[in-house]
Amino acid sequence: MAKFFAINGVELPVPYRGLSVKRVQFVDSARNANAEVVAQKINSRVLKFDAVVWKHLTASEWRAILAEIEKFEGELYFFNNYSGQFETMRVYWGDASETPFKINSETGEVLEYLDCKCNIIDMGY
Repeated sequence: MAKFFAINGVELPVPYRGLSVKRVQFVDSARNANAEVVAQKINSRVLKFDAVVWKHLTASEWRAILAEIEKFEGELYFFNNYSGQFETMRVYWGDASETPFKINSETGEVLEYLDCKCNIIDMGY
């Protein structure tokens, strides 16, 4: 498996295409008496890995990711294109969802999932 990113030392499968890495800049801004924008950058940009999707996972693979999601916070190891190197940052998990795909007809247990999705958000420190 190619290492794309890992959380709390747990290597995650490479996501399906469509992952969006958002770089959010917080700004304190207002308009002055001349209607000009006066703005000041607040802290540095924070990252949001939006729409992290795994097209197909076994139940055990998705369960392992859900176990990390339930911890809420973690250390994300990822490639930061801005610095051109792998880095670690403190993150929290946003929403997560999945679509049951293969179900054991005798037990009702879900064996495989499609479109497993989540968001991973930079905590800013």
